[in-house]
Amino acid sequence: MARRIKLAFTTSNDSNGSKVASKQSKGGNTNSFTQSTASKKPTAKSRGNAHSTVTTAISSLSCDGSNVMSLASTETIAPQTTPYTIICAWTNGDYTNDTWLISGTSNDAHWGIKAGGTDVIYKADGSKAAAAERDYPINSTANSTTSYTFGSDVEMIAIVVDGTGIPTVADIYNIDGNKIADAEAVNPNGLNVALPIDHILGKSDGTLGLNGEILDIAIYNEALPLHIIKGKGNVYKSLKD
Repeated sequence: MARRIKLAFTTSNDSNGSKVASKQSKGGNTNSFTQSTASKKPTAKSRGNAHSTVTTAISSLSCDGSNVMSLASTETIAPQTTPYTIICAWTNGDYTNDTWLISGTSNDAHWGIKAGGTDVIYKADGSKAAAAERDYPINSTANSTTSYTFGSDVEMIAIVVDGTGIPTVADIYNIDGNKIADAEAVNPNGLNVALPIDHILGKSDGTLGLNGEILDIAIYNEALPLHIIKGKGNVYKSLKD
């Protein structure tokens, strides 16, 4: 698997309760995501400390909705030439507000979860109507095979975007490997635009961030097959307390 960005928080050695200022990517991109503003730094929860939904053998990074970490140089993936897969895992999620998991400063491009936990949201890198934020409902089977709502237990989302064929398709899966949204079936506009990535956990200004504990983030420059996605989901399910 061609992994571009890998941020593993389940094996972190950060001290419990410490503010995390930097986290290095272990993918092809080895740069660090950083945060210099104290109020925007996420907080480490080390192994052995209380986690309400996962085993004490792992660590996590606690976010309060106002945390964000930035990459010095933008990682850009163009789905028309290079399919990509985004996998994020977290727990104790609160979906009172929109949550931007992966974002780019350019035109506020992002993938995330809409307030309420029943939609996946996507904003392309562009200013025209085709690039406007789109909602992909996951609590119905109108554009998927499974009706789903994100909860407070261990969760994973896998977003697979492949623009090498016609039309561009984005298949979205949950921790069980069930397809919960088909972006092409809802609205394909903007999916074939290159995705700029320079922030995680929220918007560049520290708003619309994850309110919960991030476990892992990985971005691959290929469309991962379903059996790999299911395997990763099973790994995260095994972390449940």
